[in-house]
Amino acid sequence: MNKPIIGAFVCALMALLCVSPALAEKSPREMVVEIYRLAAGPKGDYSAASPLQQRGVRAEFTPSLRKAMEAMERRSKKLNEPILDFDPITNSQDPSVIDLKIETEKEEAKDATVAASFKQEQAAKTRTTVRYLFKKEAAAWKLDDIAGDASGEKWDLREIIKGE
Repeated sequence: MNKPIIGAFVCALMALLCVSPALAEKSPREMVVEIYRLAAGPKGDYSAASPLQQRGVRAEFTPSLRKAMEAMERRSKKLNEPILDFDPITNSQDPSVIDLKIETEKEEAKDATVAASFKQEQAAKTRTTVRYLFKKEAAAWKLDDIAGDASGEKWDLREIIKGE
């Protein structure tokens, strides 16, 4: 085969890969938007299973968060009771998300924080905020923790899944 043809083919392929939006890296904010889209489900009523259980979402976790979640699920199964007894994404057991706003609070070279704030039907006067903490690993953003507060009590996903 002719070397100039191979070279042109390789250059064209590389250019295609560089501009393809499907292959582009997602920002932390885009990842949180996708999590809430999945949580809302096809009807937009947040009655779908938590996206944290979905393999595609878990692929976006840091390896340490993925291992910690799996260990928690094994302990939960052994105890025959849930350790994580609410949906961290909606900060509730009865999901309701109204007026969702997703904003990047911080984005630096190695870490980022994205806040999702919303009202819940049962507390429509106040906003709930859930923060997503990301780390950059191998040039890609990965979800490393989720934190929020429920009824004024702060929670951290990593602390909950430790089971202590």
